[in-house]
Amino acid sequence: MSETESGHYFLAADTGGTFTDIAVQQPNGELFVWKVPSTPEAPDDAVLTGVTEAFDEIGASLENVQHFVHGTTVATNTVLTRTGARVGLLTTKGFRDILRIGWQARPSLYDQYQRNPEPLVAVEDIREIDERMSSEGEILKSLDPEEIRKAYEDLVEAGVDVIVVSFLNAYTNAQHEREAIAELSKLGDLELFAASLLSPEIREFERTSTGAINAYIQPKISNYIARLQDGASKAGIGAPLWIMQSNGGLISPQNAEQEAARTILSGLAGGVTGAASWARMLGMKNVVSFDIGGTSTDIAMIRDGEPDETQLAEIGGLPLRMPAIDVHTIGAGGGSIAWRDSGGGLRMGPHSAGAVPGPVAYDQGGEELTVTDAHLVLGRLGEELLGGRFKLNKEAALRRMEVFAEEVGLSVPETAEGMIRVINATMARGVRKVSVERGVDTRNCDLMAFGGAGPLHAAELLAELDMRSAVIPPQPGIASAVGMLDAPQRHDYSSAVFYRQGDDLPVRDQLFYGLLDQADELDVSERAEYGFFVDARYAGQSFELTIDHADDWDKLREIFDQAHLERYGFADPDAKMEIVVLRLVVTDRVAQGTQLQPTKETAVGEEPKPLQEREVYFDGEWQKTPVYRRTDLVPEQSYVGPMILEQFDSTILVRPQQQARQDERGFLHLQKVEA
Repeated sequence: MSETESGHYFLAADTGGTFTDIAVQQPNGELFVWKVPSTPEAPDDAVLTGVTEAFDEIGASLENVQHFVHGTTVATNTVLTRTGARVGLLTTKGFRDILRIGWQARPSLYDQYQRNPEPLVAVEDIREIDERMSSEGEILKSLDPEEIRKAYEDLVEAGVDVIVVSFLNAYTNAQHEREAIAELSKLGDLELFAASLLSPEIREFERTSTGAINAYIQPKISNYIARLQDGASKAGIGAPLWIMQSNGGLISPQNAEQEAARTILSGLAGGVTGAASWARMLGMKNVVSFDIGGTSTDIAMIRDGEPDETQLAEIGGLPLRMPAIDVHTIGAGGGSIAWRDSGGGLRMGPHSAGAVPGPVAYDQGGEELTVTDAHLVLGRLGEELLGGRFKLNKEAALRRMEVFAEEVGLSVPETAEGMIRVINATMARGVRKVSVERGVDTRNCDLMAFGGAGPLHAAELLAELDMRSAVIPPQPGIASAVGMLDAPQRHDYSSAVFYRQGDDLPVRDQLFYGLLDQADELDVSERAEYGFFVDARYAGQSFELTIDHADDWDKLREIFDQAHLERYGFADPDAKMEIVVLRLVVTDRVAQGTQLQPTKETAVGEEPKPLQEREVYFDGEWQKTPVYRRTDLVPEQSYVGPMILEQFDSTILVRPQQQARQDERGFLHLQKVEA
């Protein structure tokens, strides 16, 4: 066996809408990245193809894989395309319409035609059970097993695939939900879920919605994971598979099958996890994670190396009450389509050309101009991507742009630049959403830009938002897969409580005893870390903030007031504080060696020579611009734009009056040139 083949390899695969990305950390610490076209009908096919090709390229055996991580969009797409299981719901008598009524909020206040999304459970598949639990957990009306049996028979006859049980106030006492599940399990072999086991917290609509989402996607997730594990085993991968969760941690396949809802934002979390790790590595305080793919841009705020989290995510307009990285997604990506509104104004997205037919330049039958076509016409993109494996048809894009430019009434380059400016404005609003609207000035932020198209827009966002710098990681087009290599195993536990400021507050281990008891069942190493948090609010408020736990009210109040001030711009010294949820987070690094340290892949000593020069359009004029191979840059040397840097997985734009410096770890730092 050669030196290249020996040792342990850490492997990550991230499924995207257009490409499936593969990242391999080799025994010497170096990273190898690979891309293959995604296979939406069977995503595991692309994963296995990409993994096999990647190991063929580096001349290593898949038997040496020690750690295998996967980020999947199967759960997301199942909800968005409404292709999940038929779900039956047992709920408390009188609450049949809880999913349909929801918050009673209109999705668009002034649009009388826009409607809330349809629930995942059809009204004819809901059965009401005459039981009742008080808000204090006292049984007011006991459960009747015969009623449960009758409901099961009705739902089986109706043809449901899965049953979820969500009873009123089960977050305070889940006895009835447990009894119902026990009774149902005697009657057949349908998959069964209790909402209180997935989300044992206040708010019935969100809790029931979470249970419904989990039941809806579970069969598809279970089948997908089984196929992927079987394929990986046949390919020779002996390492256990880990699935990326929405919270930025890893979960075992067995847990992912039972709690499938935890993977809803799996595909988005890897990049943010990587960006947070790199922010810590580079010593950056406030970082905006900026991930542009073919269809969307995913934006997240990272403070002191930790991404903002939310306890209430959303998918397809449906609430999901589970811990998740707080990612703001907008319909703006490389495939976003240009169109004109009723007033003749130029608009971009949110609809996308996707992978098929894709942009006009893909030459796959696409007829709608996209952001990618605009970059190509402006000279910012070359006519070959992925090291020459993917060709772009510039002439086709130019012909279509000429037609559209005539409709708009501008020249061809003005139209293409207008398209970029419009999409950049949309992206800038997204960045302000996670920064300015949360009390963080963009002038005090660095932009961590990645994804296939992120480095093409980083320089423009840096200028528009007057940010401190834009940072491009070594493998930006595959950063989500790379970020997964650094993700730890993570388990979240929560329980509803009620303490008001002035009440006796038990010491930490007594307060969290029930959650610690659940965590005792985990198979974690001595390195496992335990995080203790509480959801707190001012008395009378409807929503909470999650803060670090402290053993006394004064310290808790100080932490909460500061968090409230940062988020909402004020604190209320006269209001009492309440604690309504306890949270325990257990993290454990799954295997030694996954702490990612990007290696230097840059030239040393000599000035780089451009691969070519081409005309690139900036601010109304064409400028001759050198094009370099990124790996030819000399570390710690500054280069003044305009310039373009090309690499296997992305293209980087540096605007005029900006400078670029690549550090010894391979991160590229863009800043404006000081006058």
